[in-house]
Amino acid sequence: MHTFSPRHLALRPQPFAPRGVVAVLARAALVAAVLAAGCSSGPESVENPAAVLSVGGQSRERYFDALEAARQRGVDEETKAALRRMIAADGFAIDARERAFDLLYETDPKAVVAALENSLPRMGDVSWRRRVSELVGERKMQELVPTLIRAWANPVPGLAGDEVRPERAALGMIVGEDQVSATLLRTMKDASPTTQANLRARCWELLMKSGDEARLRALLADPGSTQGDAMLTDLARVANELGVLPTTREEILWARKLCEPSRAAFFADAKAALAQMPAARREQLELRAIPVAVACMKRRPSLLATTEPDLFAEIDARTKGRKKASPDFTGYGDGFTETLYQVRDRLVWSDLAAMALALDVLSEQALRAHLFEVADRDREDRTTEYGGVVALAAGSGSTAEFLEFEPRAKASDIRYESPQALFDALYTGLYHVHFHAQNYENEKYAGPHIGDFAFGDSARCNGLVFTFLSADLLGVDFYRHGRVVVDLGAIERPQG
Repeated sequence: MHTFSPRHLALRPQPFAPRGVVAVLARAALVAAVLAAGCSSGPESVENPAAVLSVGGQSRERYFDALEAARQRGVDEETKAALRRMIAADGFAIDARERAFDLLYETDPKAVVAALENSLPRMGDVSWRRRVSELVGERKMQELVPTLIRAWANPVPGLAGDEVRPERAALGMIVGEDQVSATLLRTMKDASPTTQANLRARCWELLMKSGDEARLRALLADPGSTQGDAMLTDLARVANELGVLPTTREEILWARKLCEPSRAAFFADAKAALAQMPAARREQLELRAIPVAVACMKRRPSLLATTEPDLFAEIDARTKGRKKASPDFTGYGDGFTETLYQVRDRLVWSDLAAMALALDVLSEQALRAHLFEVADRDREDRTTEYGGVVALAAGSGSTAEFLEFEPRAKASDIRYESPQALFDALYTGLYHVHFHAQNYENEKYAGPHIGDFAFGDSARCNGLVFTFLSADLLGVDFYRHGRVVVDLGAIERPQG
């Protein structure tokens, strides 16, 4: 990137101020005028309502005066733009924003829709997000139903404790509580597959989260409902032939990737593997279980029918005595653990089978040698973490291999940016892998951390983190969404 030094401007007098400087000075003058006018009060003290409403951080009384002045004198286009900004942007008192909403809704309801269409799903002011959702619901603004759906689907930390999300409550006010699921289903079917693919995926997510799996399975079982719809056709194939339903936007993409012709052989293997499972188990599987099931069929077919208690006992026995490391999560919430026994109640068949397979493949000397070689290179490289996918080698039947992928961007020595090529391999691979290998004694940072948990919740894949515990030991941690982590103990560097 080229840089420009202001020192060059000081070498000689300038015949005129640069345009950017003029703009900055004009802005400063406007702010000064607004603040100076704030010394008096009442609508008559406001010479230019739009100018006042365009500047954040003022007293609510000053905004009240400007809003009343605009109401009395008429709302012109400049004032509409300022009102839209107050509704959409942070930096304004909530009661002033509510009055701005009311005034703009009275004069131009479409402008309110335009202000919220893109801003509500990303809105960071949680208090205003709650209140503006109520205002939308009270006015039954049907045009904002798609916006409410997108906003409801976005996780917001400040709303995590809400029993009912405000956007969901607003949707119920508009369409009726008993029609929320039907509205999600109708919106998904009516939205454009090309320009509104994200909205369709969000509707699916919310239907699954709301417990409407039966409704979706019925939809996918009806050929008339899926005909001509590429997304629903792919999901119907996965649901009807494999028995699995995606739950998130990322899993919808995953399911559709499995339907591509290039993965036809894998899909056939998946169908064969799942057919060997007990029916009750098949009905509970997530998409991340499909590569695990295929690998079980090729390496240890007995695992497909092995009970969870038997799998747990095997993993417990095989990991006892291995060196383990517990990172410090002080300040990140109580109760976090990486101990197999302490997370046992959260583990399902696919978790246990994936861990058993990990212990199997990591006993292969060639794979271990490759992992240590990559970890050594990662230790020397201060620009990024390294990562890739552990998968069954193509054409080998059951031998495992590590597929290394260059990061999408080299942002930090404590971050790995997964490229799209990695995800293309992961759709049929076993584990997303990255290394914590900044030095040979990295025990303090063993296993997945906060960013990795967010990745797991988003990608919903099975993951392995390899951490240097010494020059000849790599700690192995299995993890998946929901902050489920199990320390599988360290593997040793192969000799020679």
